[in-house]
Amino acid sequence: MKTLVSLVRFGLPVALAALATACGGGGGGGAVTVPVITNLVITPEAAYVSSSPQTFDSVFDFTDPDGNLASVTVKILDSAGSMVSLETAPVLEVDGLKSGTVLGQLTAVAVKPDTYTVRIYVTDSAGQQSNTLTGTARIVAYPWTRKLAAPTLREHAATAVVNGKLYVMGGQRTDSGVRPGPSTNVLEIYDPVTNIWSTGNPMPTARMGLVATVANGKIYAIGGRTDGFSTSAVGTVELFDPATGLWTTKNPMLTARYFAAGATLPTPLGDQIVVAGGESTDLLLSNVEQYNPLTNAWSSLNAMTTARSQLAMTEFAGRLYAVGGYAGVISQWVNTVEEYDPGTGSWTPRAPMPTARAHLALAPLNGKLLAAGGENVNRSLDVLESYDPAINLWTTKTPSLTAFTRAAAGVVNGKVYVFGNALTLEYDPNNEIR
Repeated sequence: MKTLVSLVRFGLPVALAALATACGGGGGGGAVTVPVITNLVITPEAAYVSSSPQTFDSVFDFTDPDGNLASVTVKILDSAGSMVSLETAPVLEVDGLKSGTVLGQLTAVAVKPDTYTVRIYVTDSAGQQSNTLTGTARIVAYPWTRKLAAPTLREHAATAVVNGKLYVMGGQRTDSGVRPGPSTNVLEIYDPVTNIWSTGNPMPTARMGLVATVANGKIYAIGGRTDGFSTSAVGTVELFDPATGLWTTKNPMLTARYFAAGATLPTPLGDQIVVAGGESTDLLLSNVEQYNPLTNAWSSLNAMTTARSQLAMTEFAGRLYAVGGYAGVISQWVNTVEEYDPGTGSWTPRAPMPTARAHLALAPLNGKLLAAGGENVNRSLDVLESYDPAINLWTTKTPSLTAFTRAAAGVVNGKVYVFGNALTLEYDPNNEIR
């Protein structure tokens, strides 16, 4: 038997509607007995701040041997213990009901982010109050926030993080008025603390579709292509020292390539840079190369199982994860995930991404790998999916504010920053409710 609370609002403003009822139990007499309520559940546990009303469903059971339930009271406190709302409404058409389930709605209107405590009790017609049940309803800021976009309009750039700043280099200009746009050698530096961009010394070689990674506190800009055409693939390696602001040319890769993926792998012999996949002219690659910054030398590693370009790769817990990409006209966009174990030198298939895509942004955060944006049959995506290497499982997270592709990501102070064409987004996992 259920008693229906038609609408209970909390927030700013606050209103509490009358309570309607639906079927119950039998009547009763005898000694006056205090009603009892149990099993309060409020769902969802959290919602995002919104200009639209947000509804939380509330459910609790009651027993009332006297069958004279009269009202329900809802008290709401903010995290500081200050009262936001105190409302009492009659329970209608429940004469004789000895038990039932109360279904209600708590509707937040223009409520600031906070964790709200909800306290509920009922009272019978004799004025006897039940026990109080306590639940919570959390209102949080959206995890994605727009930040100041980079001064230069470009895509297919690369990103690296040193000392809390994000270095965005190279790419393909989208503001030239021609297609494909020219490659650029621009280096722009983003400070997430101040939300300000500055300009660094440009790369010696203008290129797009390159890889950037950090080893021993230095940034390595690797490969790419020098114009908008596939015939201009390069193996160029240039080192940037953030301390001096200077670029130095290093030995090139064994295979010229663009749209590859790269990451730095810590080893007992020091940081090693690994570059995998990509394209050389129109040929998709599966081969993998490793660069030793101490010897300035490249060597070959075992190839990935799947040849692909436009993939992403990151290091986590001493292993590499190559994610997604484009595998040709027949296979097209893939959700392939391969894990590289430097101890065995082998690549192992792992659970595939829920969404097949290429040109995605990938970042390790809080023991998970976050795969954001990209493209497939849809030219840009707002998808965010999280991979847990410990249990080999993907989950879907809150989508970005806008769809994007051909972007790169970096992590600073527990937040992910994504840089795309005319776009800078910040993702704060502390506000994630999925």
